[in-house]
Amino acid sequence: MMESANTKSKEPDILQYTNYRVFLRDFYEYKKKTSSAFSLRFFAEKSGLSSHAHLKLAIDGKRNITKNTVVKLISGLNLDAKRAAYFESLVFFNQAKNDKEKQIYYAQLLKASPRSKLRSLEKAQFRIFREWYHSVILEMTSLKGFNAAPEWISKHVMGGITPAQTAESLKILLELGLLVKTANGFRQKDPLLTTDDEVQDVLVKFYHNQMLKLASTALSELPGNQRDFSAVTFAIKRKDFPSLKKHLQLMRKELLDFSASNGEADDIVQVNIQLFPLTRGV
Repeated sequence: MMESANTKSKEPDILQYTNYRVFLRDFYEYKKKTSSAFSLRFFAEKSGLSSHAHLKLAIDGKRNITKNTVVKLISGLNLDAKRAAYFESLVFFNQAKNDKEKQIYYAQLLKASPRSKLRSLEKAQFRIFREWYHSVILEMTSLKGFNAAPEWISKHVMGGITPAQTAESLKILLELGLLVKTANGFRQKDPLLTTDDEVQDVLVKFYHNQMLKLASTALSELPGNQRDFSAVTFAIKRKDFPSLKKHLQLMRKELLDFSASNGEADDIVQVNIQLFPLTRGV
């Protein structure tokens, strides 16, 4: 998903971006259209950078920038304190080398400004990914004998959530249009939910990490007739890996054939399928 500010009407606002490189590109394009004297060289000089080539490589995603360069760009961009803090965190979020770093800078981005694009999405849509139980509660509304009382829901969800968390989850699901309130409780809708590509990876990993922890608990606490854990280890040709992934994707879709009709289900289940290499290329 490419994001871009409306450069025809107003100067791009960093708070509406989740990729600093896209912001720099849009900022440069906007300035170039509004001032014939503006160039990448001028922008670099205004920022106190020794070379505009480095800036071009950063915008193109071919080189990262340092803390020192961030400080100089903040000056060249004339960012106020709030936007400067957001820009700095965004740079290091985009350039993070591992998930731990990404999560740290992601949290800083959310704190940077209540008006940022990330914050507005975080309030509702992204929480579906960050907190595992929303998807469970959404599916529970189709159970036989479902009770919309938060106390009833929290009691019947394995993994431990409070009535307050349940009530907040129902509110979020309603805000997103995933649930509709009815005279008897709730019914599901099926709107299209999208996430920004730049942060989707972090949020999806939040979700899967939580589900893996729940799976570990189930392995330890549930009797064998209530769970199924199995594994297979085998050698493949590297060129066949994409085909194997495709096969698993089709299998996941086939599993949905077991979904019960609304009001007929007895339980909610989670199926985790993991595929990953156990060796490095030889």
